[in-house]
Amino acid sequence: MNKKMEQVKSPIIKKDDVKGKEQKQFTFFDAMKEILDGKKITKLEWKDEGYYCFIKDEILLLHNPDNTLNTWIVSKADMSGTDYVRV
Repeated sequence: MNKKMEQVKSPIIKKDDVKGKEQKQFTFFDAMKEILDGKKITKLEWKDEGYYCFIKDEILLLHNPDNTLNTWIVSKADMSGTDYVRV
């Protein structure tokens, strides 16, 4: 079974449409470097500013708008994203 993998891309959102977020965008892998350096990151796709990711105790966490935390289980769509920004 030789199927061509379909590339998944995040929707394109204009940077200026997202209030309060820095303008420089990162790929997933660059965003992971930022997280490892202690920064918090989010995706422009996640319109609510309450969503962001960070690392704590060697666990990748997703902060939700209701102030709960979940382990971030990274998907293929996450890994192909290029719209990550620092919080």
